[in-house]
Amino acid sequence: MKIKRYVVTHLREAMPLIRQELGQDAVILDTKKVRVGGIFGLFRKQRLEVLAALDEEKVAKEETDFATLLQSEKKRREEVPERIEQPRNVDKQPVEDDAQVLGELKSMKEIMMQMMENERLPKPLKPVQTFLEAQEFSQTIRSGVMAELLIKSKSYPGFTKDDAFEWMRQEFAKRIKNYPSIRSESKKIRCFVGPTGVGKTTTIAKIAGNLLLKERQSVGLITSDTYRIAAVEQLRTYADILGIPMEVVQSPADLGQSLDRLSACDVILMDTAGRNYQQYSYITQLESLLSGQEMSITLILSLTHRYSDMKLIADNFHSLGVSEVIMTKMDETTVRGPIYNFMEDYNLPITILTTGQNVPDDLVRTTPDFFVDLVMEER
Repeated sequence: MKIKRYVVTHLREAMPLIRQELGQDAVILDTKKVRVGGIFGLFRKQRLEVLAALDEEKVAKEETDFATLLQSEKKRREEVPERIEQPRNVDKQPVEDDAQVLGELKSMKEIMMQMMENERLPKPLKPVQTFLEAQEFSQTIRSGVMAELLIKSKSYPGFTKDDAFEWMRQEFAKRIKNYPSIRSESKKIRCFVGPTGVGKTTTIAKIAGNLLLKERQSVGLITSDTYRIAAVEQLRTYADILGIPMEVVQSPADLGQSLDRLSACDVILMDTAGRNYQQYSYITQLESLLSGQEMSITLILSLTHRYSDMKLIADNFHSLGVSEVIMTKMDETTVRGPIYNFMEDYNLPITILTTGQNVPDDLVRTTPDFFVDLVMEER
């Protein structure tokens, strides 16, 4: 298999280069944003790195079979527009818009994944492919990582399975650098939102305990979760144990007054009601309550949710201006792929992972090295 890398400004710039150098049968394996150039790490420009490949064995076989199949395929080819010939005079063709290119890219990736899932992969790489699938990494991440490992393997003919996993670790170390900065918001008022059952109130208590006991900051608590009486009492219990003030609000006016009373605190943490995230009326109520206040919004998700549900939740809370994400219940699942999938899809930092019910423990502040170690942990 012949694999080449291109660094371009837009996807549409890569297509004619790939067709010219690898031919019309080439497929795109992966795309990712990279930063190039600059001086001493400054003034670097963002570009798009595109990996493309040509399966020469497949092309040779198709050419051999072509004469035999030509007659039977003639009718079908007359009914289906020929895609291969059209782009040859690239300079004379209208520029393809990004939506069309992305659609073509998606189909190419699907083809490439099918190729990778059959017997074409070198034997030492197959356990890596199986591992990435079992950990539920997205197809985009799997194809990108495996493409890089295929390139690497060409230089090391006698490589082993352990070599392949070490290369995988190196690839994730590189990928994490392209994700958003992993740091907690520094705004004084931090509001926490999310669906039912993700452990918002317990997580807020853990953060409050860490700020108070480890960082020596004064903390105030606010809850608007009057929907459940037990939630108010739960947060009040934590506030009493930590010896910090707590306010209960039901309206924007209540919120403004509570913030004034807690103004002497270094940090104010606000809990909100956990409701059905598919009810948009709940989101609009939150928007009304929080409007006009300078605060950061943290979305809390549970790693025990299906990734498709996590995406729906994130999409519905997007209008609130979410700036960071906390994922809970890491101790209740061994699957790690969705953590990476989320950062890849939403370009939001995951700043904290929780690993149990103990307050203020069972809370991990993330770092790039931590995420890389996390990938290897389940191996």
